[in-house]
Amino acid sequence: MKPSNLKRHFDSKQRIRGKPVEFFENRRKDLQKSQKTIRNVMGGENMKALEASYSVAYLIAKSGAAEVIGETLVKPAAKVMVQVMTGDKATKAIDCVPLSNHTVHRRITDMAENVKQQLLSRKSRYYALQADESTDIVNLANLLLFVRYKLNNEVHDDILFCQPIPIHTTGEAIFKVIDDFIKNNDLDWSRCVGISTDGTRAMIGSKKGVVARIQAVAPEAKSTHCCIHREALATQNMQADLKQVLDEAVKIINFVKGHPLNARLFSQLCDVMGSDYTQLLFHTEVRWLSHGKVLNRLFELREELQVFLDETFNL
Repeated sequence: MKPSNLKRHFDSKQRIRGKPVEFFENRRKDLQKSQKTIRNVMGGENMKALEASYSVAYLIAKSGAAEVIGETLVKPAAKVMVQVMTGDKATKAIDCVPLSNHTVHRRITDMAENVKQQLLSRKSRYYALQADESTDIVNLANLLLFVRYKLNNEVHDDILFCQPIPIHTTGEAIFKVIDDFIKNNDLDWSRCVGISTDGTRAMIGSKKGVVARIQAVAPEAKSTHCCIHREALATQNMQADLKQVLDEAVKIINFVKGHPLNARLFSQLCDVMGSDYTQLLFHTEVRWLSHGKVLNRLFELREELQVFLDETFNL
């Protein structure tokens, strides 16, 4: 631009020409003050939105729902409720809360890592482990490791981790998962004084089992058999009279639950009689703890069941 044109523009358009230096210094201070105010306001809103995002992610993780529910249900539902109750102004604040699928996943990961670090910071003089390997619904083998330790003269139990086992569920593979976690988190094997497992060969094998491998690096560790698993084994060979009672109970339950019409009629009868429950429970051999629940429910509905069977067979 030519100097003459620049001078003409400055003289005709710039109304602040000829102002003293103090004028420009005051303008600079006002600008800095405005910028600081904007940062404080926006920073406070962002922190609240961040806190809300973590709170919702915690609830999603606690419920076991899919992470995508944050953006597909939780956020739209929150906007609808806020709009109905308070108006459109508050609805705009909901839009500032990040709840996308990936965001919720990161929030849950951050909180899980924080819980892990809090647990690892409680380093006790001695600790004991309990290992359990199971296969989930998608045929993925997972290893759950629980830890028992002493803190402030109190004994605490916490889940240490849940990790997938890569390929084979052998004693070597299971021990490697545990050993890698212990070493990567600077834990001391020599402080391990106990290991509890079930009775599978991979766990209690005399040479290649998990217990044998742990005792090789933690000589003070004493092995114990899981008490719940012992009770499950004990019920497999019950007395003849007890087994007869269980078999008869299963037959009665299957007669009611195994036929849709009977199940509906029995449910209606329980409702008419004012029962606390309207359905019996199926018996399954997979979950040994179901024995007690099945029989308890059958006993609680014994009067309703007697009326139903009397009417069915015209007794």
